[in-house]
Amino acid sequence: MTMWLSLLALNYLSWACLCLAVARHYRQHFGVDPSPVRSRVLRIIGWLTTLLAYAISVRWRGWDIGSVDWCASWMLAAIAWVLLQPYRPRFARWLAFVGAAASLFALIFYPSPTLF
Repeated sequence: MTMWLSLLALNYLSWACLCLAVARHYRQHFGVDPSPVRSRVLRIIGWLTTLLAYAISVRWRGWDIGSVDWCASWMLAAIAWVLLQPYRPRFARWLAFVGAAASLFALIFYPSPTLF
């Protein structure tokens, strides 16, 4: 269960970073346009966390089931991000970074026996 929640948290972070890399969404959250460097950094972090989550999923469950698990967690993370935007945008941002930190903590200190 810890692994699946870690995948969900990493995919949620990737969605948050990819959405905040777009000027319109960044302006909605922070009130100013992002600098080109900040937008590029958010986009790179978003894609790297997506690839990290996919690599962890494939390593954990294999190519066939790991890909399906990753797709499911990616879609659930997108739904959670989109549904939190109109009501609690500050909580949505906070959840992305706290969830990712908790996910990395869980992966380091409570690894799955099948992961390593």
